[in-house]
Amino acid sequence: MTTIEGAPSSEAFEVRLEATTSTIDALTKIATPGSLSSGDIEQTASSLTAGKPDLIVFQPGDFLNTAIVVAERIDTLCPEISNVLVATPSPKVLERAMAAGMRAVLAPDADQEEIFAVLSRAASVAQKRRRALTSEAPGTPMNRILPVLAAKGGSGKTVVSTNLATSLAREFPGEVVLVDLDVQFGDVASGFGLEPIHTITDVCNQSESFDTTRLKAMLTPHEAAGLFILAAPHSPAEADELDPTLLAKVVEMLSNEFRYVVVDTAAGIDEFTLEVLDIATDLILVASMDVPSVRAISKEIAALELLGLEDAEWHLVLNNASAKVGLTVDDVESALGRQVDVRIPATKTIPLSVNRGIPVALQDPRSPAGRAFNELAGRAVPVQATNNGKRRRRRTAK
Repeated sequence: MTTIEGAPSSEAFEVRLEATTSTIDALTKIATPGSLSSGDIEQTASSLTAGKPDLIVFQPGDFLNTAIVVAERIDTLCPEISNVLVATPSPKVLERAMAAGMRAVLAPDADQEEIFAVLSRAASVAQKRRRALTSEAPGTPMNRILPVLAAKGGSGKTVVSTNLATSLAREFPGEVVLVDLDVQFGDVASGFGLEPIHTITDVCNQSESFDTTRLKAMLTPHEAAGLFILAAPHSPAEADELDPTLLAKVVEMLSNEFRYVVVDTAAGIDEFTLEVLDIATDLILVASMDVPSVRAISKEIAALELLGLEDAEWHLVLNNASAKVGLTVDDVESALGRQVDVRIPATKTIPLSVNRGIPVALQDPRSPAGRAFNELAGRAVPVQATNNGKRRRRRTAK
């Protein structure tokens, strides 16, 4: 086993930690070096999970390797519990911690504000998982958070986001919101021909007092599509003032009000995307039909797997799918080691719809591209129980 050196937390940190846990509405346990020293993984995991806590904060001291193994066991036995590690966040520690299902790594010198932000987010994830796992009606649709991800710009991520949201809204009008989380260069609004008055910046500026009512007032409606948009800032400079943790909270608040929250992210995995991944129910991965895009999405998939996002449903979308570019779908699937779920055909209809500010799923839903987006929307509809007890997905309207 690889040895990783931890870092002891100071008495001052322990005071900050205790003060913070007393203010969070979550049952929290602290795993101290003493509780990890026995070396009995099963017994330690059983002891820490007794009473069904929401959070377990590992302060391992010299028992960092043991803490990571115990956390991995807890993540298997009780996936609704969020584990947080206190250790110096070196690349090796982060990699091991994420692979073990840790929600976050806290530096031993973290201030109280950071401790509160990390533990609050981890508690929120735990409570949401627990509600999903203990739902009394297994056929009841659960509200979905669907970040749309692409490793490279130009893969068609925003086109997929706008058309996915539009297709969902055809089935569930008024129950879909599209959040533009590409906070520097997001252009979701232009994809609908809109010029929003309010943006994400306005939401963050009211963070001290905003509630659901104020948040809804910041949304831009699109009457024809039957959905709402939370637009990106007007200027890239405004992104510097935005708080990723706060925006993840905004997304979660929206998920309590809307059946579907589609999130258009920036290319790659930035800090805003990382926060939303913690609460995502589905991951929409977009690659285009070219070698650089396929190689880039392969790296992104590997990074996402390290983050331990196995609870989310993964959907791989191949954009501009065509046999005329020297690659086949089989080539892509072989390179990525996974099946392509939805193929968006290469067609002039899509760039024309983008330039007109009318998503193809709205303008021509029966076209090949429109049907492909409808297929993707159908994958995002939760599984429901049929009268004979079998499980099926609801079909979206065609």
